[in-house]
Amino acid sequence: MNNIKKLVMIMTLSAIVFAESKLSGVAYFGYEDNFSLSRVYFTYKKSISDDLSFKFQTDVGRIDNLELESGEEVDNDKRWMVFLKKAHLDWKIANKTNLSMGMIGMNMLNIQEKTWGYRFLRKSALDQYKFSATADLGVSVSKDFGFLYTNLTMTNGEGYKESVVDDNNKISIQLVHGERRLDKNDGYNIGLVYSAVMDDNDDETTVMGLFGGWSGNNMRIGAELNTQNEEEVISEVTSIYLNYNINDDFSAFVRQDAKDEDVDTDGGDESTMMVGVIWQPKKGLSICPNITQIDDEDTFSLDFQFKF
Repeated sequence: MNNIKKLVMIMTLSAIVFAESKLSGVAYFGYEDNFSLSRVYFTYKKSISDDLSFKFQTDVGRIDNLELESGEEVDNDKRWMVFLKKAHLDWKIANKTNLSMGMIGMNMLNIQEKTWGYRFLRKSALDQYKFSATADLGVSVSKDFGFLYTNLTMTNGEGYKESVVDDNNKISIQLVHGERRLDKNDGYNIGLVYSAVMDDNDDETTVMGLFGGWSGNNMRIGAELNTQNEEEVISEVTSIYLNYNINDDFSAFVRQDAKDEDVDTDGGDESTMMVGVIWQPKKGLSICPNITQIDDEDTFSLDFQFKF
């Protein structure tokens, strides 16, 4: 009888804990030269009250695929590692005004990433070329004025894959006019992002990005121009992408990236073109044969995305 009571108590507590909560995940699987499982994300969301909610997300990947935010790479290490990517409290402190605190998603690239829409194939430009981390430890305040959405974020600056290593803080600003989720809704947006961090030698690193997008008539288009000024060396990245929904199951896309490591000198340029077709035979499953051309070298891949 005692065991039955314990079982009932555990089931009751579990029901309370998971009430008004959501557990989800996504995995990236593919084949190039061999099969690989590049990423797995687990996300847990919990509504604490009408004004408070919590989000927890882990990022699981192979170590030699998990480049540090500093740009350092770890080669030939096939072990898997779990990172805490997000763990933050969201508080609606006033009408259309939100405060987030903890390990939060960065405001520098979240709009562009949704306009691009295919993170399992290629990261958004600021993330791909290490102009910004995707998440960091800090505080974020957002206010929606209707005609303009604003976000101010202050973080440690190291990203979520590295612990606190210095006393340098990062300030990031986001301004957006228009629809922020073009992957789900028709409309347009234009926006600006800016970040600045001062190191111990009083050298400032700044990043500025201009972006825009449009969605309608089964088509989605986006464009970005991003510049980074680090120790007076200016790097530039542009990205243009287009997606067309052929029908409910098939879509086609093309994306062109260009990077200039130093706009004031010759050399250091890199051009990347990616084209492919995405088939969604079932809800939660995406299958994408695609070709990526980096400068003059072509690579064929078959990529899968599982959402659950």
